[in-house]
Amino acid sequence: MAQRVIFHVDVNSAFLSWSAVEPLQKGGTLDYREVPSAVARQGENGGGIILAKSEKAKAAGISTAEVVWMAKQ
Repeated sequence: MAQRVIFHVDVNSAFLSWSAVEPLQKGGTLDYREVPSAVARQGENGGGIILAKSEKAKAAGISTAEVVWMAKQ
């Protein structure tokens, strides 16, 4: 019987890095990877959750799937 291999790839920081490139390509000067920053999804009821975060945001205690209003505090 063949063994099954399962890979788990965490692209949390990569997603934020990819999102940070577009503003830089359009002439922006702020690199979102170098400051506490996050990518979030707006919820239907006005709330939202953190989808990805920079390493600096992680160091500040922000977690993926955290509610946006809590992350802002």
